Amino acid sequence: MYRVGIVGLTGIAAAAPRKAEGPLASPMPGSHAAAFAALPQTQVVAVCELKPDLMDQFASRWGGVWPEVHRHTDFREMLAKERLDILTVATSDHRHADIVVAAAEAGVRGIFCEKPLATSLSDADRMLAAVEKHGAKMLVDHTRRWNPLYHEARRLIRESAIGKLSRIVATLGGPRSMVFRNGTHLIDTICFFAESDPAWVFAELDDEFRDYGPAYAGDGGRDPATDPGVSGHIHFQNGVRAFYNGSKNTPPEFSLDLVGETGKVSVNDAGGALWSAAQGRGLMGQPIRIPAYRSAGILAGIEELIHLMEHGGAPSSSGRDGRRVVEIILAMLASQHRGNVRVDLPL
Repeated sequence: MYRVGIVGLTGIAAAAPRKAEGPLASPMPGSHAAAFAALPQTQVVAVCELKPDLMDQFASRWGGVWPEVHRHTDFREMLAKERLDILTVATSDHRHADIVVAAAEAGVRGIFCEKPLATSLSDADRMLAAVEKHGAKMLVDHTRRWNPLYHEARRLIRESAIGKLSRIVATLGGPRSMVFRNGTHLIDTICFFAESDPAWVFAELDDEFRDYGPAYAGDGGRDPATDPGVSGHIHFQNGVRAFYNGSKNTPPEFSLDLVGETGKVSVNDAGGALWSAAQGRGLMGQPIRIPAYRSAGILAGIEELIHLMEHGGAPSSSGRDGRRVVEIILAMLASQHRGNVRVDLPL
């Protein structure tokens, strides 16, 4: 039985179970607490939160599952007292680093960190250093890395169903198209398909953010007005070019078109299609069939974390994957700050 702690009790940490939409039609936990509740080998023994109302809400929602959860308002106190095996870090975007470092130093074996990993490279680097020094396993909640639809789309690309991948057009729309809070998901998914390190970036922020940056200046993800929308170009070392379009002034959307020599794959959270060139008739499409799966999303991520703790192996969404996304976002801010110029990587 793994002893679990949760720091931060907002929706992604503590919401009730929900049904997934689209091709993932079976019930899937929509929060960390719901995922732990679905795993009989885990027990949430402690939570840490500064807001009493969120503490009360957690107790009301999950008290029947874990009636003896200890409440803390200081994560260091929680780490010192609770002998945790696993820790979920679901605080504001810019508050992850101290908690992850302290958890690794306290001997927590498995850390599941919400995205973005951090909002500065210095924070990301000290998190990675602490985890690696103390032998902890850490996953970053870029959830689509545990989504069978996206894995099936990548399998088709790897097997040359569209020829060699050359372009990725990625779109994030809606009022919460904040590059740190939600754009991190789309940028990580771009990297998931590109399968290469970025070489350089240029970008333009939405008009109301012309003077933003080059450092993070948000409030941790609560107010969209503090986190910019961005249009940008990411050139990868293997030659793949990605166009990231994240604007708050567009309809809600999370989608990617993955374009190759002979066709393209289109994918979003509701489904996907493989488009092949038909001579004289343009592209012809067919739905992507999702293979049978047992778990997805946060549940699959926590299952993987436990597997890594027990057996080791290569993580699907590592701290270094999370750091790559942070670096791309900061390069976009730097491009805007320098007059929308090309910014070479690494920073």
